[in-house]
Amino acid sequence: MLRARDLNRKKNQSLWSILAAGIFLSLVTSSAWAQQAENVADIIIVTAKIITVDSGDFTEDLGTIAQAMSVKDGKVLEVGTSDQIRAGAGPNTQVYDLKGRTVLPGLVVVHEHPNDWDPVTPAQMKKVFTDDSKIIFRFVEGSPNEQIQKFPGMLKEAVAKAKPGQWIYFVFSLGDRYQYSTGGNGGFGAPNVSVLDGKLIPKTLLEEIAPNNPLVLRDVFIGMLINDRAWEESRKVLPWSEVTKDMNEFGDGSGFRWMFSEVIARDYYPEYRELARLGQSFWAGYGMTTYASECYNPTCVKVYSDLANTGEKAIRTAWKWNWRQQNFYNDPYFTNFMVWAEGKGNDHWWYMGSRPVVRSGSGCTDFELRSAYVARASEEEVARMRTARENCAWAPGKVDRQNLYRYIKAGGRFINVHSVADKDIDYMMDVIEEASQEAGFTLEEIRAKRHGFDHTVMAPRPDQVERMKRLGMVTGGDAMESFQATPAILERYGEEAVKQVVPKKMLSDARIYNGFEVDRTLGATDLTIFWVLARLIDRKAWDGQVYAADQAVGRGLALKSATSFGAYYLMKEKQLGSLEPGKLADFIVLDRDYTTIPERDIENIRVLMTAVGGQVVHLAPPMAGELGLEPIGAQHETGFWQEKYGSR
Repeated sequence: MLRARDLNRKKNQSLWSILAAGIFLSLVTSSAWAQQAENVADIIIVTAKIITVDSGDFTEDLGTIAQAMSVKDGKVLEVGTSDQIRAGAGPNTQVYDLKGRTVLPGLVVVHEHPNDWDPVTPAQMKKVFTDDSKIIFRFVEGSPNEQIQKFPGMLKEAVAKAKPGQWIYFVFSLGDRYQYSTGGNGGFGAPNVSVLDGKLIPKTLLEEIAPNNPLVLRDVFIGMLINDRAWEESRKVLPWSEVTKDMNEFGDGSGFRWMFSEVIARDYYPEYRELARLGQSFWAGYGMTTYASECYNPTCVKVYSDLANTGEKAIRTAWKWNWRQQNFYNDPYFTNFMVWAEGKGNDHWWYMGSRPVVRSGSGCTDFELRSAYVARASEEEVARMRTARENCAWAPGKVDRQNLYRYIKAGGRFINVHSVADKDIDYMMDVIEEASQEAGFTLEEIRAKRHGFDHTVMAPRPDQVERMKRLGMVTGGDAMESFQATPAILERYGEEAVKQVVPKKMLSDARIYNGFEVDRTLGATDLTIFWVLARLIDRKAWDGQVYAADQAVGRGLALKSATSFGAYYLMKEKQLGSLEPGKLADFIVLDRDYTTIPERDIENIRVLMTAVGGQVVHLAPPMAGELGLEPIGAQHETGFWQEKYGSR
């Protein structure tokens, strides 16, 4: 017989066995529950056509097309069929049934300036600055002649409402398709009237009607005209700047970039902050989820840092320094600081590289003086062309070349720079090679920097492409330059030069990553990002003609330039540019199928929903109605969508 002590021992062993088994079972169950919870999606999209763009090569292939996608913690969790993805739903999962609508990765625009365009976008300005606010704002529409005729009456009306000393700010339209623009960044374009040339609207008229109010006239691109009161106020804020009183722009050509933020709105930061917040959200309404830009003024850095830190910045920005009025570039401390800053920031606001030069790439070109245009040009025009050819920004002996050399040697990335024409690209590559060699960088280290330039107006030449490829360079591609500049370039420099205006086909064939640019305000026009993207496909210019058709690309490569190629340009190809598991869930929903509609209809695409990191930042009224939700975003807040499209 068992003694009582032995019996108790066996009972205790049995109890401990049961307890251990229970603990083990509990741990296993908890682990399973935790694993299951990790796979429960925050958001699920079903019954859609999801173009993942997971084929990042240089073909027209856009890769996997899926029915559904799940999002967890701001990243893509899984793509697949609707049944597969629905299985990952939990009780709190938001499910969007898109009923067959097309989904694309969020658009990446590698050179854009919302900070410049916020003060010229009527819907945003009218939302923030009403007649009883600190700034009197007016937007002048119509043809140039109509604007000139109506302006005096509009100014008298604004002055009658303004208090003495109150700012009056006018913005002039360039047409719903920029048809009244005098040209693009290259100085080429439609031969139209410049309302703010200082002659059609003389400064004497401004002084006569508004003697007691600072007055600024600006068009939706870079034209500007100011009265004496505005000039005096600008000198109080930025006394070191050479501000001209009689020209349509400031002495250094960048006054339009700081006049509103640093002078007009200097005492109204809350209002300016709201304008910037609306601007980021407004661009999300066009499908842009990430863009690269320069910060040209101090308030740009402040306001975007502020919005990013408070979670109010709707889209992502890769930025770089460009406060050109102060030349710190020859200071080695500052140069090394700029190099250190590369990549610093957060997912909505980070430093991407620098432009350690005062001048942008200039319009000097090897096509000058050997084109048919020279034979019929005036002596004055030929002299101008010779001067341009001799004044390349980065030519030997130029101060900017020396600053660029020091920066490249220190290990910096030269990127996101405005450049027009081909000769400065030769000089840029000379500096990259020579400075890198002196620093002891290997070819792979040079390629890893991904130096590059933007706009691609008459650059690169075919003979430059192989050198660019060897150096690992990237480019942008300003589709609006193709639309605006090509007719004038054909007349001046001939067919070969036109083939180098946004040469997407040549760059893609060479396997050089080439991004997409708009570089214009959209909210003051009827244009959209997809309208601009369509110009890469049809190569139509403002006169309705097709130029350099052999440089057109199909809709696949056009979309890649605005998604995966742009992500590579930003060194974010592991986080952005396609809808793949593990990448940030930036996506857009369209009102028609990008892949199957006729090419002529691509320009009419509207973006119904935009999500950044899985968070919906734009939801147009028609899509909101379908989903039983409220509209979201600045295009709704300002009434812009309803005014432009109604319920469509």
